[in-house]
Amino acid sequence: MLTLACDLLVVGGGPAGAAAAIAARRATPELRTVVLDRQTFPRDKACGDGLGPGVVARLADLDATAVVRGRRPVERLKIVAPSGAEVVGDLPAIGEAARGYVVPRAEFDDALLGRARDAGADVLTEIRVEGLASPGDASVRVTAGGLHGPVSIEARAVVAADGARSDVRRLLGVAYNDSRHTGVAIRAYVERPGGFEHMAFFFKRELLPAYGWVFPIDERGANVGVMIDAARFRRQERRLPDLLRDFLQSSGHASLKPERSRAYMLPFASYVPPLVHGRVALVGDAGSMINPFSGEGIAYGMAAGMEAARRAVRALRSGGAEPPFVGFDAWFRERFGEHFQASARAKRLAQRAWIADFGVRAARRRPEFVREGIELLVGEGTALSWRSLARLLVHGRS
Repeated sequence: MLTLACDLLVVGGGPAGAAAAIAARRATPELRTVVLDRQTFPRDKACGDGLGPGVVARLADLDATAVVRGRRPVERLKIVAPSGAEVVGDLPAIGEAARGYVVPRAEFDDALLGRARDAGADVLTEIRVEGLASPGDASVRVTAGGLHGPVSIEARAVVAADGARSDVRRLLGVAYNDSRHTGVAIRAYVERPGGFEHMAFFFKRELLPAYGWVFPIDERGANVGVMIDAARFRRQERRLPDLLRDFLQSSGHASLKPERSRAYMLPFASYVPPLVHGRVALVGDAGSMINPFSGEGIAYGMAAGMEAARRAVRALRSGGAEPPFVGFDAWFRERFGEHFQASARAKRLAQRAWIADFGVRAARRRPEFVREGIELLVGEGTALSWRSLARLLVHGRS
């Protein structure tokens, strides 16, 4: 059996976990940080691959912008209504970044985890958590299984960033989101000469309140896919590959040949569970930190991972009896709660195709509606109020 001890254990090497490890090492390099993941990197991760301005801002905070250096920036976003009406607007600025990127997660996650390794974190892969125990107030004992046998880790704090079906969340007894607060999606990769101009969201009648997407990666390729609420998906008879095929045909992309398609699940932040459990904190998909309107989760997960890690190492460094994640749950809800509530309201409205059409028509007349809509999708906006809705409906009349 492999036995080790550490100050901070990060379970999950994706963006939220890697960001937590980098932040911990930068804040307190004298403390030992260990990262565990079930898989070996690079590994494919089913996702839309979009990195919005929030991700770019967090990379800057971590001094890790090199992971997107040389990539094609995305500065504008297109929204297409069920009627086919469309509007294009600029991405919002978060920090100094008013741009995003589309980077396959196999590449992005590997590069960011490499930065965590370079920062001094110990990275152990192909190890899956199997048990949690708290032998005392001072540590958590994590048992796991790996290719070379069982593993036992004694950690003073644990950041759980191990995905939508988090082993740590399950072992804590925290129920996964039900179908009312979960989405399902499928992504694929396509190519065509000349590439694709904008990151585009297509709100199709058969998918509402969710959408299909075309996100350009480079001069030829794009990530394409569809997302739909799990509850609605269960009520209809089509499979996700069928929904993807129908979306490509109805959006003018019937000639594209999708490859490497893969389905995945999204626990929406319309329900965020308790995030702190003694010396364990849930972040990223493990904490249901996914925008219920857009499906974006990387920016919120990275922000949460960084904050949780900084709080933990600050408490551990002090040597006092204070638990490592005091105030983290409240911080997250104050930081993003209003944004998620506004995004959830927008999603409920988008269940009605005529309102989605109204919204796009209004946005074509009033640029502030474009900004507000894009902020809800890929920013941190909170502008959807009854007043703004009334204005939108007035200006959306044909």
